[in-house]
Amino acid sequence: MFAFGATIGTFASIQIKIRRFLIMISAELVLRWIHIIGAITLVGGAIVMRCAYLPAMAESAAADFASAFRRRWSKLVMISSGLLLISGFVSFFLLVKQYELPSQYHMLFFIKFLLVFAVFFLSAALSGRSKLAEKLRKKEKTWLTINLILALTVVCLAGLMKTTERTPKTSQATYSDSTTVL
Repeated sequence: MFAFGATIGTFASIQIKIRRFLIMISAELVLRWIHIIGAITLVGGAIVMRCAYLPAMAESAAADFASAFRRRWSKLVMISSGLLLISGFVSFFLLVKQYELPSQYHMLFFIKFLLVFAVFFLSAALSGRSKLAEKLRKKEKTWLTINLILALTVVCLAGLMKTTERTPKTSQATYSDSTTVL
Protein backbone atom coordinates (compact mmCIF):
# COMPACT_ATOMS: atom_id res chain seq x y z
CA MET A 1 0.00 0.00 0.00
CA PHE A 2 2.84 2.39 0.86
CA ALA A 3 4.51 1.85 -2.53
CA PHE A 4 1.18 2.30 -4.31
CA GLY A 5 0.56 5.64 -2.54
CA ALA A 6 4.08 6.81 -3.37
CA THR A 7 3.56 5.84 -7.02
CA ILE A 8 0.31 7.82 -7.21
CA GLY A 9 2.01 10.82 -5.60
CA THR A 10 4.87 10.58 -8.09
CA PHE A 11 2.42 10.22 -10.98
CA ALA A 12 0.48 13.30 -9.82
CA SER A 13 3.74 15.22 -9.54
CA ILE A 14 4.69 14.21 -13.08
CA GLN A 15 1.27 15.33 -14.35
CA ILE A 16 1.70 18.73 -12.72
CA LYS A 17 5.14 19.12 -14.28
CA ILE A 18 3.81 18.13 -17.70
CA ARG A 19 0.98 20.69 -17.41
CA ARG A 20 3.44 23.44 -16.39
CA PHE A 21 5.69 22.49 -19.30
CA LEU A 22 2.79 22.61 -21.79
CA ILE A 23 1.63 25.97 -20.46
CA MET A 24 5.18 27.33 -20.75
CA ILE A 25 5.55 25.97 -24.30
CA SER A 26 2.14 27.40 -25.25
CA ALA A 27 3.02 30.83 -23.85
CA GLU A 28 6.36 30.82 -25.66
CA LEU A 29 4.66 29.77 -28.89
CA VAL A 30 2.06 32.55 -28.65
CA LEU A 31 4.83 35.01 -27.83
CA ARG A 32 6.77 33.80 -30.88
CA TRP A 33 3.71 34.22 -33.11
CA ILE A 34 3.14 37.76 -31.83
CA HIS A 35 6.78 38.60 -32.53
CA ILE A 36 6.70 37.12 -36.03
CA ILE A 37 3.43 38.88 -36.93
CA GLY A 38 4.84 42.21 -35.74
CA ALA A 39 8.02 41.64 -37.76
CA ILE A 40 6.08 40.62 -40.86
CA THR A 41 3.99 43.78 -40.59
CA LEU A 42 6.97 46.14 -40.24
CA VAL A 43 9.26 44.43 -42.75
CA GLY A 44 6.43 43.81 -45.20
CA GLY A 45 5.36 47.41 -44.77
CA ALA A 46 8.89 48.61 -45.52
CA ILE A 47 8.84 46.54 -48.72
CA VAL A 48 5.38 47.82 -49.73
CA MET A 49 6.28 51.43 -48.96
CA ARG A 50 9.51 51.30 -50.98
CA CYS A 51 8.47 49.05 -53.86
CA ALA A 52 4.76 49.84 -54.36
CA TYR A 53 3.66 52.98 -52.54
CA LEU A 54 6.57 55.21 -53.57
CA PRO A 55 6.44 54.32 -57.30
CA ALA A 56 2.63 54.72 -57.30
CA MET A 57 2.93 58.15 -55.71
CA ALA A 58 5.48 59.16 -58.32
CA GLU A 59 2.95 58.34 -61.04
CA SER A 60 0.09 60.28 -59.49
CA ALA A 61 -0.17 63.39 -57.38
CA ALA A 62 -2.84 62.10 -55.02
CA ALA A 63 -1.85 63.93 -51.83
CA ASP A 64 -5.14 62.96 -50.16
CA PHE A 65 -4.44 59.29 -50.77
CA ALA A 66 -0.91 59.61 -49.42
CA SER A 67 -2.13 61.31 -46.25
CA ALA A 68 -4.89 58.74 -45.67
CA PHE A 69 -2.50 55.89 -46.35
CA ARG A 70 0.14 57.21 -43.95
CA ARG A 71 -2.48 57.80 -41.24
CA ARG A 72 -3.58 54.16 -41.42
CA TRP A 73 -0.04 52.84 -41.78
CA SER A 74 1.14 54.81 -38.74
CA LYS A 75 -1.33 52.92 -36.53
CA LEU A 76 0.05 49.58 -37.76
CA VAL A 77 3.59 50.83 -37.19
CA MET A 78 2.85 51.74 -33.57
CA ILE A 79 1.00 48.50 -32.79
CA SER A 80 3.65 46.35 -34.47
CA SER A 81 6.49 48.21 -32.79
CA GLY A 82 4.90 47.76 -29.39
CA LEU A 83 4.24 44.05 -29.95
CA LEU A 84 7.80 43.53 -31.17
CA LEU A 85 9.30 45.32 -28.18
CA ILE A 86 7.26 43.42 -25.61
CA SER A 87 7.53 39.99 -27.21
CA GLY A 88 11.19 40.50 -28.04
CA PHE A 89 12.20 41.42 -24.50
CA VAL A 90 10.16 38.63 -22.92
CA SER A 91 11.57 36.10 -25.39
CA PHE A 92 15.11 37.30 -24.75
CA PHE A 93 14.75 37.08 -20.97
CA LEU A 94 13.20 33.60 -21.20
CA LEU A 95 16.04 32.51 -23.47
CA VAL A 96 18.72 33.89 -21.15
CA LYS A 97 17.02 32.19 -18.21
CA GLN A 98 16.95 28.79 -19.94
CA TYR A 99 20.22 28.73 -21.90
CA GLU A 100 23.89 29.58 -21.69
CA LEU A 101 24.47 31.77 -24.72
CA PRO A 102 27.80 32.61 -26.32
CA SER A 103 29.00 36.21 -26.20
CA GLN A 104 28.37 36.53 -29.97
CA TYR A 105 24.66 36.06 -29.31
CA HIS A 106 24.58 39.04 -26.94
CA MET A 107 26.56 41.14 -29.43
CA LEU A 108 24.10 40.21 -32.22
CA PHE A 109 21.16 40.99 -29.93
CA PHE A 110 22.58 44.44 -29.17
CA ILE A 111 23.15 45.20 -32.87
CA LYS A 112 19.68 43.92 -33.74
CA PHE A 113 18.19 46.01 -30.92
CA LEU A 114 19.81 49.21 -32.24
CA LEU A 115 18.75 48.48 -35.82
CA VAL A 116 15.19 47.70 -34.71
CA PHE A 117 14.94 51.10 -33.04
CA ALA A 118 16.15 52.72 -36.26
CA VAL A 119 13.43 50.84 -38.18
CA PHE A 120 10.82 51.85 -35.58
CA PHE A 121 11.93 55.47 -35.80
CA LEU A 122 12.02 55.65 -39.60
CA SER A 123 8.73 53.78 -40.00
CA ALA A 124 7.03 56.07 -37.50
CA ALA A 125 8.64 59.26 -38.80
CA LEU A 126 7.87 58.53 -42.44
CA SER A 127 4.24 57.80 -41.62
CA GLY A 128 3.84 60.74 -39.25
CA ARG A 129 2.61 64.31 -39.59
CA SER A 130 5.38 66.18 -37.77
CA LYS A 131 7.79 68.68 -39.26
CA LEU A 132 10.48 65.98 -39.11
CA ALA A 133 8.22 63.65 -41.09
CA GLU A 134 7.70 66.32 -43.72
CA LYS A 135 11.45 66.92 -43.89
CA LEU A 136 12.20 63.19 -44.25
CA ARG A 137 9.56 62.81 -46.96
CA LYS A 138 11.44 65.33 -49.10
CA LYS A 139 13.94 62.49 -49.58
CA GLU A 140 11.36 59.74 -49.12
CA LYS A 141 12.94 57.35 -51.60
CA THR A 142 16.29 57.49 -49.79
CA TRP A 143 14.78 57.04 -46.31
CA LEU A 144 12.45 54.24 -47.42
CA THR A 145 15.42 52.47 -49.03
CA ILE A 146 17.47 52.83 -45.84
CA ASN A 147 14.52 51.60 -43.76
CA LEU A 148 14.06 48.58 -46.02
CA ILE A 149 17.76 47.68 -45.84
CA LEU A 150 17.72 48.04 -42.05
CA ALA A 151 14.56 45.91 -41.74
CA LEU A 152 15.98 43.15 -43.94
CA THR A 153 19.24 43.26 -41.97
CA VAL A 154 17.27 42.76 -38.75
CA VAL A 155 15.55 39.70 -40.28
CA CYS A 156 18.94 38.27 -41.32
CA LEU A 157 20.38 38.90 -37.84
CA ALA A 158 17.35 37.19 -36.27
CA GLY A 159 17.94 34.15 -38.47
CA LEU A 160 21.60 34.09 -37.49
CA MET A 161 20.71 34.40 -33.80
CA LYS A 162 18.22 31.54 -34.11
CA THR A 163 21.01 29.24 -35.35
CA THR A 164 23.46 30.23 -32.58
CA GLU A 165 24.47 27.36 -30.32
CA ARG A 166 22.54 27.25 -27.06
CA THR A 167 23.45 25.13 -24.08
CA PRO A 168 20.61 24.40 -21.65
CA LYS A 169 21.32 25.59 -18.14
CA THR A 170 21.46 22.77 -15.63
CA SER A 171 18.77 22.85 -12.99
CA GLN A 172 19.94 23.21 -9.42
CA ALA A 173 17.25 20.83 -8.18
CA THR A 174 16.91 17.36 -9.60
CA TYR A 175 13.62 15.64 -10.21
CA SER A 176 13.91 13.63 -7.02
CA ASP A 177 14.53 16.81 -4.99
CA SER A 178 11.27 18.35 -6.19
CA THR A 179 9.01 15.39 -5.47
CA THR A 180 7.91 14.29 -2.07
CA VAL A 181 7.24 10.69 -1.18
CA LEU A 182 4.74 10.10 1.56
